[in-house]
Amino acid sequence: MANEYGIEHAPGPWECTGESWWFTCYPFGGNKNNVPGAANVLDFHPGVNDKFDGGIGMIMVVRYSSTPVGPYDELLYIPGYYDTPHASSSRYRITNIYVSSKETTYNGRRNWNIPKHLAVFNFDKSETTGQTTITVAHPETPDNPFFVAVLKDIPVVSSIGVPLSTSLFPMNLEFHQPDIKAVDTPQGKANGETGTETWQSFSPWMGGKARFVKCVDMKNGNGDGTWPDKVDGVWGAVLRWDAGMKLKFPAGTELPKSNL
Repeated sequence: MANEYGIEHAPGPWECTGESWWFTCYPFGGNKNNVPGAANVLDFHPGVNDKFDGGIGMIMVVRYSSTPVGPYDELLYIPGYYDTPHASSSRYRITNIYVSSKETTYNGRRNWNIPKHLAVFNFDKSETTGQTTITVAHPETPDNPFFVAVLKDIPVVSSIGVPLSTSLFPMNLEFHQPDIKAVDTPQGKANGETGTETWQSFSPWMGGKARFVKCVDMKNGNGDGTWPDKVDGVWGAVLRWDAGMKLKFPAGTELPKSNL
């Protein structure tokens, strides 16, 4: 049944299929800088993201071909670990994320406190150079992208795809997401930008065939604070998950309300 946002609720768990590009930030650790624009100021209560604990970060681009709310594209930023009032050690957090449909905007925010906003995506592969260019822009300024990545195959290396699963990763992939604010404007409501009142935790899983490609150019931000203007420590080798990748998103676990 549709709600005041005019969007059907699709509760977790979700099982999705698609393809993805992972841009690793500080793959060998050492990051302690919570860069400006890491978190969208529209979403979080003051101070909630102040206790950054560093670690390996990630920019991810995902093209979902199948989800409970239909196909959509996604760009997200995980700076690293943050202190949480609900565990003795820090946990990962998605602090900035853009998607191409209002259905996943609403449901991602409601189900998991994932602070999604709408954006316009473009994927272009040059027949001349073989390079793939990914751009993401605000709907109001589609010709002025705030994220650009240019990718190309690495000779020999990119031809080797291997089965991979996040179950093999050594780090703790549990996310603790703080409650988020609704974007209380007519456009925010039209976009499904709902708010929540309690923290949520979840541990997603991803699996499929993956290979490495090279990032030859990247642009971040437009100076408006809605995406970081600079992301440090981005590794040139990008983990490319082939089409057919599976992602499982369990139902979120509600955590006690916190004053943090």
